[in-house]
Amino acid sequence: MSSDALPAYLIRRDLEVRKGLFYQKNLVFEEKEIKAEIDRLLMPSFFNSHVHLMDSVVVDPPEMSLENLVGPGGYKFKVLASASEEELVKASREAIRYALSCGTTGLADFREMGLKGLGILKAADEFGAVLAFARPENIEEAEKMCKQSYIKGFGMSSVRDHEYSFLEDLREIAKKHNILFGIHAGERDDEDVEGAIALEPDFLVHLNKASIQNLKRVMDEGIPALTCFRSNFFFGLENRKNYSILAEYEKWGIGTDNVMIATPSILGEINFAGYIVSPEHLFRAAFFGFEFFGIKEKWVLVDIAGLKQFRNPISFIAKRICDERVKTVVEKIKIE
Repeated sequence: MSSDALPAYLIRRDLEVRKGLFYQKNLVFEEKEIKAEIDRLLMPSFFNSHVHLMDSVVVDPPEMSLENLVGPGGYKFKVLASASEEELVKASREAIRYALSCGTTGLADFREMGLKGLGILKAADEFGAVLAFARPENIEEAEKMCKQSYIKGFGMSSVRDHEYSFLEDLREIAKKHNILFGIHAGERDDEDVEGAIALEPDFLVHLNKASIQNLKRVMDEGIPALTCFRSNFFFGLENRKNYSILAEYEKWGIGTDNVMIATPSILGEINFAGYIVSPEHLFRAAFFGFEFFGIKEKWVLVDIAGLKQFRNPISFIAKRICDERVKTVVEKIKIE
């Protein structure tokens, strides 16, 4: 066996598991029977379908309600307003680097602070890993944002935070410029869900507190739904019944939400959520963003030395492989 070859498991996006050799120099995986101990595992990278990266400047805030921490004028926004642009760029860049180092190679960021916030995020996004969903304060700013190739769409908070007519106008602007429109709904309660659905969004974030009737309506209408487990639990807004329903939905993705609450690592999110819903469903949700947002996944090489006694490899990864086990992220591999 070549010194360049590593005995490895390979897990495809469909979660099929293979054994073989990974040739590091040529980035080739050759499927074959292996007698040697296997200490490495290859799998597709992860997509963070919802995150607020700039919140990394507010790490570990005091405990408080959802409204007081992240609502309009809340603690988070006061800290963001008091921080310098240099501090915000540095914190955001560090959050992106951390995500990438842990195998999360794409992030959909809901970017507050208008055009200024977009500029800060762009300066921090040195590897082009982020899809920016801007939050304009008015129609004029929205039109200016649409002239920037950096944005992927608009990312709005709950309908209760804005004039509804403004959200309707933004939805039309998004359609006109062929960009996406996403909005938070059903995080605190069900009262903002119907209004969000009526906007015909391209995707909805949270839905943990949506009624079963509205949750099924979202699924019947084929609207992608994005869940953030650690954030929901932090605020005491978890809802296992909704999670179990969404886990069966083919257009379900997962994110990490506010970086001040949870790391932007999707593997970290899976480590937590693997005790709540099926790991198989979680990994499909972790890959969903690549397909939905239209970007290419990469590959992750993971160290599993000392952790070989497992019966279900997918559950094993979800519950026992932490961020530090990710050794390398590679652009692509050839499978033979």
